[in-house]
Amino acid sequence: AATGFMPPPSSAPSSAPSSAPSSNNAASEDSDWTSGGCGPLPGDTLPWNLQKHQRMKRSRSASGDVLDPAERAVIRIAVTFTCWINAQRHVTDLYEDLRDGHNLISLLEVLSGETLPREKGRMRFHKLQNVQIALDFLKHRQVKLVNIRNDDIADGNPKLTLGLIWTIILHFQISDIQVNGQSADMTAKERLLLWAQRMVEGHQGLRCDNFTTSWRDGRLLNAVIHRHR
Repeated sequence: AATGFMPPPSSAPSSAPSSAPSSNNAASEDSDWTSGGCGPLPGDTLPWNLQKHQRMKRSRSASGDVLDPAERAVIRIAVTFTCWINAQRHVTDLYEDLRDGHNLISLLEVLSGETLPREKGRMRFHKLQNVQIALDFLKHRQVKLVNIRNDDIADGNPKLTLGLIWTIILHFQISDIQVNGQSADMTAKERLLLWAQRMVEGHQGLRCDNFTTSWRDGRLLNAVIHRHR
């Protein structure tokens, strides 16, 4: 049933995560990541909405050309986020399939249980309006969006599209995490950090202070995995 949420009359844009492996392993790993059930279809480029010459930094080796480590990390994140979306709605290309706003609105409807309005046209104006409806709905739910505008998503901006999906994951999935010792005013990210700290308690010499430097040597990840064995 509709909840009474309505978009504003206008659609003006709103303001708004290593060491390199060997080339042989890198090429093999790229193939593994792109051939899985949640990855792009055969022949798609990665990131999927970019031309090959834009995304590839060539590194000559016996096995051929490989992606550099930073771009390989982006691909892993994109594949992971696509898998998460596919648990709610089916998309093939993370960046391309969200551009007209329809899948984005449908995703929010599934996650929230609410019904949102949408534009049915195919012109750029309609795409911008649909994305704006999704962004305004998130703001209506007190979701903080930083420097994400409707044209960023409509143009398939990889960084900001990933940022938007991560924000949605934080709000609708991680916000449900309940941890002993949490306070009422903790954000979803703070609760997730507290959960990680609880998971590694008792491991001498391990501290989880953040989601960046604390995880770089892999020891925290191993401790979390060991906790759930």
